[in-house]
Amino acid sequence: MTDSKTQIVFIPALLCDEALYAPVIERLGDKFQAHVMISPKPSLAESVTDILARAPDKFVLVGTSYAGNLALEIAIAAPKRVTALWLMGCNPAAAEPGGPDLAGGLTATPEAVIDMLGGIIAHPDNAAAAATFKKMAHRIGGAAGALQATALGSRPDAVSRFGVLTMPALVLWGADDALVPVAVGKAMADGLPHAHFHVLPTCGHLPTLEKPEASAALFTEFLNGEFHHAH
Repeated sequence: MTDSKTQIVFIPALLCDEALYAPVIERLGDKFQAHVMISPKPSLAESVTDILARAPDKFVLVGTSYAGNLALEIAIAAPKRVTALWLMGCNPAAAEPGGPDLAGGLTATPEAVIDMLGGIIAHPDNAAAAATFKKMAHRIGGAAGALQATALGSRPDAVSRFGVLTMPALVLWGADDALVPVAVGKAMADGLPHAHFHVLPTCGHLPTLEKPEASAALFTEFLNGEFHHAH
């Protein structure tokens, strides 16, 4: 590698693109190089293969919601390549059967599903974040979103494989996440070998969009703490 910068791969949440992380990436500073990777495939395993083929040799990995599940699978598949993990809003347990058919909805009536998700994804006081989510969702589109929802809906249990994830992890949660409760994040952080857990007040499911300053500050502090003594 020609570059001594810390490489960071950001994977956006379901129906989200680089705008989810833009406010954090802007605040990272020049020691870090960001790569945003989107991989809508019908299984997490297919996206794991795709992203590992495109990612730098060693990298910090960031994922929110569906992409947090994908990030866990990538880190479990290649623990020597992932130097640190930042996870938000993901449930590492296997998908439970009988939930809402998000993939079917995104195929049949994408507008309705995007509106529904837009109504619950962010803290109720944060209309700007909800509006940004809807814009991202329209750019990604129902077809790609349905593939992501299919992958999420067939995800395997990750918890039983946490032992290989010895890299440092930052687990960040919105206190008012309406999709995945804070308790799930706390349990995940407790289960990971080397995790720091933080909860952001008045924040919903998308911390980097809803609370970019606080998210970026925590992430930068985490990276500096973990990497300043690693060289």
